[in-house]
Amino acid sequence: MKSSFPYAKSALCGAALLFAHTVSAHSGGAPTATEVGEHLDDYEHEIATMSDTVADIVSEYEDGEAVGDRIDALVETWETVEFHEAVETHAMALYPPIWIALGGLREAVDESDASDDVQAWQTRFDNALHEGVGALKLVASQPAAAPAPKQAMPADESTISIIKQNLEDVVKRYRAGDDEGANALIHQTYMERFEGIEGTLIESDADLVTELEKDFNATLPLLIEKSAAPEKFEAAVEAMNAKLDRAQQILEQAAENKPSVF
Repeated sequence: MKSSFPYAKSALCGAALLFAHTVSAHSGGAPTATEVGEHLDDYEHEIATMSDTVADIVSEYEDGEAVGDRIDALVETWETVEFHEAVETHAMALYPPIWIALGGLREAVDESDASDDVQAWQTRFDNALHEGVGALKLVASQPAAAPAPKQAMPADESTISIIKQNLEDVVKRYRAGDDEGANALIHQTYMERFEGIEGTLIESDADLVTELEKDFNATLPLLIEKSAAPEKFEAAVEAMNAKLDRAQQILEQAAENKPSVF
């Protein structure tokens, strides 16, 4: 029997505490817990704006309009708001549900007469946003702790091969019916491997980083949630591997251009 998706509502408190000092690789300027507290009003405004945008999109869909492009634009907004990095840094377990809701909504609006599904994804998106800001409020209320020591990461050139191997293992777990294990390894690979190379990649191809973020946090988890055919799941991983080949090229070029310390 396939297990349910693990990033549930009950994760809010634990996620906020567990990831309170995780470092994001997006910009090198990830907010501290103190800064999170100072920007809670900004986050509230950002999620209200995104929620209102989705409400407008749903209304337009129900009027028979094509709205896929508007959701694509919303993804770009989600990538740039301060709330995005705050959740990714301090409440990582609540980060994938936002991506999943966006991915589910994007798929649903491409179908006709799918108002119930579209509205359900709207609700999930709104809930995910509010759970995220709730976790950030909890982070801001906690006494500041000493930063966790940084763990050594493998050389950039080896990271892609490790990611690919992990994704191969994800496919094996999914084929064996181990949804929970597959999701856990996807999440672990994103946090422990991909996050470490995002900074280098984003300098050369920000769109590639966004695509891979969606793959890790929305595409694969959503396929698992929908109990997609193993062949469809494996095809999605193969598509990721093609993007990871491009990432490998960027990392190798960056290594060649890195000035020598001698």
